[in-house]
Amino acid sequence: MAAMPSFKNAPRRTVGKMKNIPSLSSALVVVFLCLLAPSTDAFVVKTEPHEAAKNNYKDTAFSAGTTTRVSAVASGREPTVTECFPVQLNEFFKQPVPKTLKRSVSLYYEGETPESDLDSVTILTSAPSVPGCPRPLWLVMLASLPTGLLWYGYYKFAVEEEMLQMELERGNMPRGFGGYGTLGPFSYGMLLGPMAALFHVPGGLHWSILGVAFIYYTQFLLYDRVNELFTDEGKEAPLNVWWCLPIFFPFNIIVGLRQVHFLSQYLYEKRGANPPPKDPVADFFPFIGAEPFSWQEFLLTPRLWCRLLQDVEGVDNNKLPAPIREILSK
Repeated sequence: MAAMPSFKNAPRRTVGKMKNIPSLSSALVVVFLCLLAPSTDAFVVKTEPHEAAKNNYKDTAFSAGTTTRVSAVASGREPTVTECFPVQLNEFFKQPVPKTLKRSVSLYYEGETPESDLDSVTILTSAPSVPGCPRPLWLVMLASLPTGLLWYGYYKFAVEEEMLQMELERGNMPRGFGGYGTLGPFSYGMLLGPMAALFHVPGGLHWSILGVAFIYYTQFLLYDRVNELFTDEGKEAPLNVWWCLPIFFPFNIIVGLRQVHFLSQYLYEKRGANPPPKDPVADFFPFIGAEPFSWQEFLLTPRLWCRLLQDVEGVDNNKLPAPIREILSK
């Protein structure tokens, strides 16, 4: 496989010099991006000057055996970055977006010495970056809950863009679809229901399930890709990926909180913040930052639930009723 080009020739911007946009506006921008109809020539990869960092990878070949485009397979050569489906899907939903909006949330490179001491406003308004911008859990919750999870939509967009770029940088076959390729299909999928109901298509609003299914699939992939960041460095995978399914409530919420926290900690370390700053939410709810645990361990260990219970001993399994012991033993 060809050697990976560096980012050194990419345009450099520091966090302090980037064009910030208000946090609520960031979320609204992403919603607007996803509602724009794709153009007919969207699968022709076009790039902007400020995306030179991404262009560096356009001729890089993958060694993975995953099937991408038929043309690459038929020609007997390895598929390149611009030919793999995740990148193409991201470009498909990115093409019709106005240039001014794309520039506001375009990926930027911070240079050889990225900042690690970032203030809250900078984090909330930061565009996707290389290395990724650490977004601590307490701040993600603070911005997401008052906005009805609109800012979390922007968080999802930014993280998917950064994770895609990290996969390209490592020379791996991308598994995520980027910010546009994630929120675009989700938004169109959610629109299928109202459109089907409007035109009296059988199934009506139930067609929106396609959008929900797609976003759950991307969330499953995100958790697995975050695990991969840790295992690639010889560390234990922090997330139980299958907990993302709604049937595992409330563990789907637990794994979601852990994903935000552990990804933030990982990105802080990549910026030279070692140890990373403490998160007050993770400190108060130890299960967020704890070592991986099973659902049985969570139920039987009160000190994982809350900091106020840190001195409470674990529940003795032998003292529980037989039916409960049988369930916990599975």
